[in-house]
Amino acid sequence: MAIIKQAQRQTLGQLIGANNPVVSVPDDSQRQYAWTKKEVDVFWSDIEKFNEARESGRESSSEYFIGPVVTITADSVQARSLLDGQQRITTSTILIAAIRDALWGMATAEGMSSANNIQRDYIARKSGRKDPIEYFLVLSLFDRDFFRDHIQDWSEITGKCPRIENPSRPSHRLILDAYNYFRAKIGNRLEAYPDAEDRLDYLDSLRECLINGLVFVEIQTPSSSDANEVFETINSRGKDLSTVDLVRNFLMEKSRSGLEKDRVNDAWRSLLDGFMRREEIEKFLRHFWVSKNGDVKSHSLYSIIRKELSGKFDKRPQVYSVGAFSAELEGAAGRYADLITSSTGHAEFDASLGEVRSMSADALYPLMLSASGVVNYSELQTLLDASISYYVRWTVVGRRESTLLEENLFSAAKEISNGASVEGVIRRILGWIPDDETFEADFREASIPKQSQSRYLLAKIEQYLRAEAEVHEEIALGDGKVFVEYVYPQKPAEGMRLEDHEAWVSRLGNLTLLAGKKNSNVSTLPYSDKGHLYSSSALLVSSQTEIEELWDETNQKWRIEGIEARQQRLAKIALNVWPSGTRWL
Repeated sequence: MAIIKQAQRQTLGQLIGANNPVVSVPDDSQRQYAWTKKEVDVFWSDIEKFNEARESGRESSSEYFIGPVVTITADSVQARSLLDGQQRITTSTILIAAIRDALWGMATAEGMSSANNIQRDYIARKSGRKDPIEYFLVLSLFDRDFFRDHIQDWSEITGKCPRIENPSRPSHRLILDAYNYFRAKIGNRLEAYPDAEDRLDYLDSLRECLINGLVFVEIQTPSSSDANEVFETINSRGKDLSTVDLVRNFLMEKSRSGLEKDRVNDAWRSLLDGFMRREEIEKFLRHFWVSKNGDVKSHSLYSIIRKELSGKFDKRPQVYSVGAFSAELEGAAGRYADLITSSTGHAEFDASLGEVRSMSADALYPLMLSASGVVNYSELQTLLDASISYYVRWTVVGRRESTLLEENLFSAAKEISNGASVEGVIRRILGWIPDDETFEADFREASIPKQSQSRYLLAKIEQYLRAEAEVHEEIALGDGKVFVEYVYPQKPAEGMRLEDHEAWVSRLGNLTLLAGKKNSNVSTLPYSDKGHLYSSSALLVSSQTEIEELWDETNQKWRIEGIEARQQRLAKIALNVWPSGTRWL
């Protein structure tokens, strides 16, 4: 059970500032800055409402409780190590910096003086000309330098931060987003005050609201193990901490030396630098675990990782260490980034990976991650092609329950990690692919309302038709180059609507591709007014699949029979585009 020294009420001004112990985020725990616009927007809205209530003079509005923070506080209380509350305190500091810069931007003596006071009292200061800067909030190594460069290292002469370091991690971009958001919001509020005195009063009121009005409960603990236990207990009841952060804290806790802790940090640098968005890191961690251990759901991932790895790390003698796991994680992160960005350097393989991305077929990534750890990318084309055929026939067109497909692919990934051959796994996948008769029947009835998937299906059919016709010139089929066209319109003209409109409008027989920019006005026209767009199109899926059968020229109406007939023709083509297991053998 965790030891808690004390829990006490603290205002923001009592947590950070010139007269308080420095608050630092330890390098061996916690996460990077993670608040998105959603959280920052809620924070700002709460602060504004609270500030307005304070100005009303109501005693009940004198304080705003923002939540607990967990610290490791030595007996001398010369410094605080922050284990929980980083997001709120960091965001508060960013808002204080935005107030500082708004004051400086007024270009008045009082405004500039107030800006200098805010910097010295609540962000950072130098005791003497040759003394180092003292930062009142010190972030962990992944964000520390960037936060100083863009928020804390502020010049009292120029009123600016150096801003030399470019944002290279998701957390860096979020820090800038939060700052820019606050500057814009403050700027909008100041426009309502044409008088300089009123502007100063508003900014001073906002500062006072933050420094003396925001209230935390600081839970002080004597050691990192106590703090981590409190930290995980608090975050198990909310969404304040991600699985990625919990796993890193756990690995730091289990590290037996400084060298192992460095190894964990090296792995986390790879994760932070290798992915553009935090969501990609979360997805990678799950897919990495699945690729080695089989299916596990996101909500239980951390508890399973902790249980499984604790058993291995605590064994005597130890045969699997934190360093070994971190090395595997780092190596896999690089390969995973190659896979999700289609940047392995092998043109055909990368094109197929692009298909996976366009379909959002995430279930294929653990298998490819596992296989890429044992053979070269150039040897994985057949495995990927078979997996794509399986996914298209089972999920995209067949609309079957995806759970079984995921279980199959995840178990195959685990088998490869445990030593099974890639060739053996390919044979298993070929046995799972629905046969031609089933696929053709599914395709003939398929309705695909998701445009990313219908674009993919039609684009692949287009590529097949071009190869068959020996049309060799390149044509861009990626996003933004072609659009999905509803031959029978989504919003037909009055009197032209089919009786069972919803059943037919997204049928594949009613969909085609056109190049260029979508013209919504043209889309609603009857066939007689837009048929020339299909017949003259350079895309064969539009010009050579008998789209004209969808329109009854004599009676000037849409033909359901035409949609069905065209879809049957597309189904025949699809058999060759996404082969069954027997066609691979």
